[in-house]
Amino acid sequence: MKVFSICHVSIVMLSIIIISTNLMIPFYTVVAAETNCSNGDIVIAQSRVGTLPSGIPSFSVEITNACARGCSISNLHLKCGIFASAVLVNPKIFKRQDVDDCLVNGGSPLAAGSTISFKYANTFQYPLSLASATCG
Repeated sequence: MKVFSICHVSIVMLSIIIISTNLMIPFYTVVAAETNCSNGDIVIAQSRVGTLPSGIPSFSVEITNACARGCSISNLHLKCGIFASAVLVNPKIFKRQDVDDCLVNGGSPLAAGSTISFKYANTFQYPLSLASATCG
């Protein structure tokens, strides 16, 4: 028996021998879901991009699923302190749900290689880091 790992799924190859013809025919069975993503697959980049007319600094945030194995990542939550912005941030893209808990993309999957971005304005740059996520 051989086990092959494919992103999100383990495949078991069983060899079946047909006695009358002495042939080996591979038989595949899906046996379990597998999580092939890691914290390192989420890349968060932030930079200052300007200043509002009121003098408040503005920042750009890009959150990328860098999974090279084709994994989608959902239910992405970031540590975000008491995040607030002087300009509206689309809550479907980034929403503070509680102190130090911001939801990305409404919890929907972020496909491998995809980036979601938004801009915010505040007197300082918020430190953003991965709190939790779900593979698949």
